[in-house]
Amino acid sequence: MVRRRKAVTIKDVARKAGVSITTVSNVLNDRTSSMSASTLHRVLQVVEDMNYRPNPLARGLVTRRTATIGVILAEIQTPLFLQALNRIEPIARQAGYSVLMSNASDSAKEYEVLQLLLEKRVDGLIFLSVSEWIEDDHVPELERLNVPTVLVNRAKTYDNLDQINWDDTTGIFEAVEHLIGLGHRRIAHLCGPEQRRSGQNRLQGYKAALERHGIPCRPEYICPGDYTDTTDIWRASTCRLLELSPRPTAIVASDGTVAATVIKTIQRAGLRVPRDVAVVGVDDQHFGTYLNPALTTVRLPVLEAGRRAVQMVLDQIAGVRTESQHVLLPCSLIVRESCGASLAEPILTGPTRS
Repeated sequence: MVRRRKAVTIKDVARKAGVSITTVSNVLNDRTSSMSASTLHRVLQVVEDMNYRPNPLARGLVTRRTATIGVILAEIQTPLFLQALNRIEPIARQAGYSVLMSNASDSAKEYEVLQLLLEKRVDGLIFLSVSEWIEDDHVPELERLNVPTVLVNRAKTYDNLDQINWDDTTGIFEAVEHLIGLGHRRIAHLCGPEQRRSGQNRLQGYKAALERHGIPCRPEYICPGDYTDTTDIWRASTCRLLELSPRPTAIVASDGTVAATVIKTIQRAGLRVPRDVAVVGVDDQHFGTYLNPALTTVRLPVLEAGRRAVQMVLDQIAGVRTESQHVLLPCSLIVRESCGASLAEPILTGPTRS
């Protein structure tokens, strides 16, 4: 039988160092301004020699903190929002906090997950959302409970809660402007979900870019491209655009997966990307560089949002600031092969064979 080694307690440390438990506690909590250098050195040496690790549960009962941050992730099916955890977790760990992640795909599940995290007495919350317009009366309740909270990519705006969003409107505006600069005048758009603010903002950016350059917005060039639908919808929308006369010379897809289907559909129709039809996606998922041709895309600042979010919630926990912050992050246009930027031949803007 293997006998389990008895855990070292704060009482053991105090006894060996020849000081009181209060003195050891003061050292562990960095309350040493009135302590002699010799006493501080002796306690720290005993802590190291005995490999003492404070009990986080006991410390939480004293400080009313659990050193945990809850992250509620609205979408776990794709790696896009999971990328934010690559920034959140290391920064939280360096600050002495662990991360509890939960998935909540709708309002009801989000409420359930929130209650669970609150029961576990997390010190702060980060919501990684999908900009969907949902009933979320439980969110403003967090202000009353005084729970440090950061909302990322939330559809609604809350004046008294920290929020981070990205500029979908300008991102698509710049993508369409880039296509116009390449000579395109017949630019189509596969729209994202109507129930998400991102889809509405991207359509707005698309229309604004056309208007700025005096290009009429043709209703037949706007087709469904809801990335929560099936590939059959995206394929059908692409085929519909290719059958138009004149057909579009460029298509802005609602996300990277939709764009991949668009490219494949164009190629199966015997056309070339980008020579016959240029394609631009949104989100910049890793597979975009492996498509043939590599996908030009509007990169969403998910990594930066994760970094900002964890720092903002840590600042709230530490009491560094009390006023809420609203941050709008820019989206970057990543130019690759699928838009035809490197083509020597001019883009055809006259009538083409459909």
